[in-house]
Amino acid sequence: MEEPYKMKHQTWLVAKNIYRSRIKGAGFWALVVSPFLLAAVYLIIGLIVSSGVNATPQIAVVNEPALRQVLQADKNLKVDLTDVSDEASAKTKLTDGKIDGYLTINSGAYTIVTSSKTAVKVDQTAFQSALTEIKISQTAKNLGLSAADVQSLLTPASLQMQTQTTTGKTSGGDDRAGANIAVGTIASVLIFVLLMMYVGIIGQEIGNEKSSRIMETLLAATSSNVQYYGKIIGVILLALTQIAIYVVGFSIAYPFIKTQDAVKQIQSMLSGIDVGFGIYLILMALVGILGYLFLASIVASLVNEQAQVQQATQPIAFLSMIGYIGGIAGAAVPGNLVLKILSFVPFVSPTLMTSRFAIQYSTTAEAWTALGLQLIATILVAKAGEKIYARNVLSYSDEKIMTQLFKNIRGKEIKSQKNTTKNQTWKQRKLQPRRIILAIVIIILIILFKFFFK
Repeated sequence: MEEPYKMKHQTWLVAKNIYRSRIKGAGFWALVVSPFLLAAVYLIIGLIVSSGVNATPQIAVVNEPALRQVLQADKNLKVDLTDVSDEASAKTKLTDGKIDGYLTINSGAYTIVTSSKTAVKVDQTAFQSALTEIKISQTAKNLGLSAADVQSLLTPASLQMQTQTTTGKTSGGDDRAGANIAVGTIASVLIFVLLMMYVGIIGQEIGNEKSSRIMETLLAATSSNVQYYGKIIGVILLALTQIAIYVVGFSIAYPFIKTQDAVKQIQSMLSGIDVGFGIYLILMALVGILGYLFLASIVASLVNEQAQVQQATQPIAFLSMIGYIGGIAGAAVPGNLVLKILSFVPFVSPTLMTSRFAIQYSTTAEAWTALGLQLIATILVAKAGEKIYARNVLSYSDEKIMTQLFKNIRGKEIKSQKNTTKNQTWKQRKLQPRRIILAIVIIILIILFKFFFK
């Protein structure tokens, strides 16, 4: 009882050390704050652009006071209209910046002239609609039609678009489909960024310890499993902290920003997504990050110095890119059979299945099945990685990192500059079931990678 308790205590000590050292550093907070800075820049740019786009244009109507009165009465036309006696005066006012444009009529054809110097946008569609109604009214009057007849002719047909999804019907047509694609893409990008962020952190931690040769001292006081799981727990705590900061920050800011047009647009995009998806998104992100952290720990244990960490974790980045690209593509073409199969493959599903679930193309059962498969794969990789980490964390080999990895999976001995592990018997080095499982997973992922990018 005392030994397991001691190991748990030591594991938490390692986790706390990783967590405290990272959370006190400026790098972690830069990662946390960067999305808010990007959002702030986007908001500022949006406000600058909208200040010109949403400004009311000043339009002069040339020598047509009756037309100006009719257009001024149109509530859908957001414009300030004034009368001007002739086109020469209108050109002078436009050049001086007193108006944003002027409207002329010649033989029944309308022309709006604007200046390239003005930032105010004139809504051509609204103008065309208003002028079309005027033309129809004039034509109807010439034909002897009553006002009721004209109104009946102008009344548009009633049409509502509905899309049948796995969770019921949602309205919106093409606009709703575009919103779903945006949500699916954002979900893929979010998980991909978190994956890469924390894979880099765990790689740096292990790389620093191996390059400084401090690992020998650490393992003299603790076991390799303590270091292995302690680092993972510490980094996962960082991920949970970052997610919690975002949730709390949004909860505090929401009452102040809920009336903003941009927030209302986001709300309309999320109208078909319930709380269950939010819970699923967080769980899948955490399980996905956890799985990639174990993979990163395994390959990072093979490096000799910090400079090799990026090279070692590059295959992991390529693996995550499959799900990332698939998630973006899946939001646009969710019916693709290859993408549907890949959405169940562990280490691809965190981004791809999340995207498909966001656009409501995968059922709830399918989404949670993919989460379960990812969790099982994460546990298997974690257990298989224990021996690989223990064997290589004190090994400094001349061989290529991928060569070392495959030799470890097959249980072969690695040529090293300094290897403190003892000679193993044939029975100790023979293929273990967990190694076989890990080898099969890697082979499947390589085949899928080649098939997907061929």
